[in-house]
Amino acid sequence: MRRKAKISIKLGIIVVLLLILEATVTQEWSINDVARLIQGAQEASLSLVGENSFFFQLSPPWGNAVVDGKPVAYLPQATTETPLSLAPGQHTLQWNAEPFPSQNCTFTVPVHSLPGQNCVLTELTDNSRADATYMVSFPARPALTSLAPEQQHALLQAMQAYLDTLQSHETVHPGEPFSYNATSPIQTATHPMSANLRFLLDTDVNAPAVCQGPLIGAACQNSLGVDCRLFCTQYSSQPETWHGIPAWEVFVVTRPTWTYHDLIASSGSQKNLQNLPGDQQYTFLQIFWDQHSWHVTAHRAGDSSFDDPNCTLMISKVLALPSTVAEQSSGTNRSLSPVAQRWSFASNQNRALGCLSTVPVISTAPGKGTQTQQENAYFLWRFGVFSAVNAAAHLLQPRAPITNPDLQSIIQEIKQKPAIIS
Repeated sequence: MRRKAKISIKLGIIVVLLLILEATVTQEWSINDVARLIQGAQEASLSLVGENSFFFQLSPPWGNAVVDGKPVAYLPQATTETPLSLAPGQHTLQWNAEPFPSQNCTFTVPVHSLPGQNCVLTELTDNSRADATYMVSFPARPALTSLAPEQQHALLQAMQAYLDTLQSHETVHPGEPFSYNATSPIQTATHPMSANLRFLLDTDVNAPAVCQGPLIGAACQNSLGVDCRLFCTQYSSQPETWHGIPAWEVFVVTRPTWTYHDLIASSGSQKNLQNLPGDQQYTFLQIFWDQHSWHVTAHRAGDSSFDDPNCTLMISKVLALPSTVAEQSSGTNRSLSPVAQRWSFASNQNRALGCLSTVPVISTAPGKGTQTQQENAYFLWRFGVFSAVNAAAHLLQPRAPITNPDLQSIIQEIKQKPAIIS
């Protein structure tokens, strides 16, 4: 009896494969469509080539999909994959990812506007074609406020706990400049001072928004008008994983906050050293949910220039460098040009030492037998002050103060022992 059952199952599989093979030959299905069908990835209604096809933007990525009321094992998210084709009619998309509430939306095939249709459809190909391809996403991206209050609180705790692993300490030497933020004046230490650096998560949307740094407006909003103090979701077709869990990638707003304490002066003379809030800036983080708790990390080194909150405010300083500057020395004309897209930013494990930026520069001496060579311009961001480390850097940004030569050992420590290079 058991043998007959096995034979029956095998015959059934053979029949299904023959039908699929016939469809592949006669109806021009792709081999990827066949593979996904066998794996159960297309339990929702499928159509033959010629109808609209779809990719999907889904976040947080650890969820599971339901299309037209049926579970779907996989939905293509990367445009390098084969898009999903759906039969004509109205379709519903549901994404379930704990501890977020379910996300739902509807759309029609062929794609056109109808009352009640609320999925966001972004066309990826020419709409004159019958098989136009679309990216499907939900009307709103997940944010901090998407979570229940207790989960919001737990996530904020986990995120600040991660940021607190970056706390650090350094001594401000006499004669060194220091500052709190872009609006506070640069001061000069007259005595050795203790400097403590902490990165604080900023989620207060009722306070004024005056964000600093590149890729962010003064209102701390992304291009969609979302306040990133409540987390701005970034879609990734291939997010990093932690113990097999894919990452929810978000931009948040952090404040590098300095606390200075004069080691010699009396407490009554330290009024000008009172703690002030740091500048608001973007920070790019990864969030994971393991069904019990939240986990927060940075990306792999080099994935993004916004992974290290110690360097973000410096990036805008370097990006503002001129494309070319001219130098005249010893009767020789020379021009310096920063090499685009080659900036790097390095921090030591002790973030309070500073952020060191390296900018490759092309040096050209025009005339007969033109000579071209490459050198590096170095800038330092330390205690909230931007300075030029070497001559090439000072030529590119003559308004920047020159770094104290006594800091060369610290610069070498950052160079030789970087905890992260972004």
